[in-house]
Amino acid sequence: MKDRTLKNQKKHINKTLKQFRLAKRLIQLSITGTVSVITASLSFYFCPGFSSQVIKDARSAISFVQTASGQKFHELEDFLKKQTQPEPKIQRQTALSEDTSRTQGIPDTSSVTADTSSVTANTSPVILGKAENLHMEAQTGSDGNSYDAAILDTSMGPMYYYNQGDTRWSSYLYGGSDPMQQYGCGPTAAAMLISSFTNDGEAITPVTIADWSSANGYYAPQSGSYHSLIPSVLTAYGFQVESVTDHSPQNAASLLSSGHILVALMGKGSLTQNGHFVLITKLLPDGNVSIADPNSFANSTCEWELPLLMGELKKVYDSGAPLWAVSMAASNSSLS
Repeated sequence: MKDRTLKNQKKHINKTLKQFRLAKRLIQLSITGTVSVITASLSFYFCPGFSSQVIKDARSAISFVQTASGQKFHELEDFLKKQTQPEPKIQRQTALSEDTSRTQGIPDTSSVTADTSSVTANTSPVILGKAENLHMEAQTGSDGNSYDAAILDTSMGPMYYYNQGDTRWSSYLYGGSDPMQQYGCGPTAAAMLISSFTNDGEAITPVTIADWSSANGYYAPQSGSYHSLIPSVLTAYGFQVESVTDHSPQNAASLLSSGHILVALMGKGSLTQNGHFVLITKLLPDGNVSIADPNSFANSTCEWELPLLMGELKKVYDSGAPLWAVSMAASNSSLS
């Protein structure tokens, strides 16, 4: 009687498993379709005409949904399968010895003497910086391609576009520890300006600037770059760099119109969740602006509202942050 009951239960569970697998497939297809439509709609709205990015965003969203939902479905399926397995026979363990002076399974270390003769003390100098000066951003280069021929139009003239996720240097270790793809937006932003508008004949890449930053104390381990990297490295390469304290859209538009490029440290908002260096490159006829985002070529092909960007500047004020005006002319008048 008991065996018949167990057999019926297994039959019922197997039938439930079949129904569950069908339901799982239908649910995943429904969720995937919904996510694809929403992702495509948002991408077309915020960046119209950039279909390749829409497809990439949709694929990423679909992959995430399939992975997350699949894991939960497999957990439930495993649970149902276990119900069809016979209960394991339990063997009674023999009683432990009465001697409990040592914990079972843990070696006795009371007589072990540590040998430290081969341990070398770390004598490397420790360079400390101010925590408030940290860039504090771990980006993931969203494009991951090579942009060897990408050129953007700016208020100072044509400018090479560099991306921190470029396959040529995305895995290069900034400061010997941190991948450029995650922590290299500062050197990448500076490299765009330096490689485009200096004429010393030297090939300047994000790696060049990352090495300069490390050698001169502007690299912050696991945090990217100190804010002071921007004025220091650009000045070293011959630019005039001045802090902009008037963050009004009108003042920013005036600076762009007079031949400047703005280096902006962005806070949480449209471009970052914490902090991120971008270049505001040109004022457009409709009052919007173009940018060069070291983390996203797609963002660098869209128009942006200047009031939005000025409102999302990071609320930090060391080393001239969060906004600098850059030009090549040494005779420029002082900026607001």
